[in-house]
Amino acid sequence: MELETRFHECFRTEKRFEDKCHFPYGFLKSGDFTIEQARILELKGHAYAELASGERMPKGETEREFVAFCQGKKEAQTIHERVWQRYQSKVLSGLHAVSFNKKRLSQQELLEGCI
Repeated sequence: MELETRFHECFRTEKRFEDKCHFPYGFLKSGDFTIEQARILELKGHAYAELASGERMPKGETEREFVAFCQGKKEAQTIHERVWQRYQSKVLSGLHAVSFNKKRLSQQELLEGCI
């Protein structure tokens, strides 16, 4: 029970995380994440992003360890770190674009559509 309580206390945020640019149909339907990973990313993703960018100060040891991971000071060990690492690798590895338009768009045009 203590582990479950600690899990819910860390990375607390009120906002649901979504990335309509890279995952227009959601994390789960993308096929890039398991059900558990997609759920964690939706619930905790804003906190992950804020901690990674420095907008939010870490609260507790788990969040401090996450910041150390984001800064490259340690390998991904926790579920939070592994999920964020997977998300980052999918976003940075290339474009995830779905188009029903017959016209081929250049990579620059695709990127401009996400901004």
